[in-house]
Amino acid sequence: MRRNLRMFGILAALALSGCTFYHSKQALSVGSSAPPAERAVFVTEEDSGLMALGLITLNEPDHYAVLLERARKRNHCQRMSHAQLDFFTDYWLIVAFPISRVTLLCERSAGADGKP
Repeated sequence: MRRNLRMFGILAALALSGCTFYHSKQALSVGSSAPPAERAVFVTEEDSGLMALGLITLNEPDHYAVLLERARKRNHCQRMSHAQLDFFTDYWLIVAFPISRVTLLCERSAGADGKP
């Protein structure tokens, strides 16, 4: 009886903990081949979706092109380079959250970062 109860406790703890599965990491071409300037900073944009039972997609995360444009507008990027797309899913019992994230180097336009 104690063994069954212990095994049940271990399985319940595993089921209640979330886990993350990475699907892909890939470099994106954003049209810039020149080395970034010294004032370039890393920026990140991400979006998540919602899945039920890991099978039924209720909401999908934004496409990488949407994330790139959002990063450009929010951070006032004049030039972007070295973009990387990460796609992973966080699973929590019956709910899963597919997440897409874009990380890139952003060279802000003059005046956007407080410097001429």
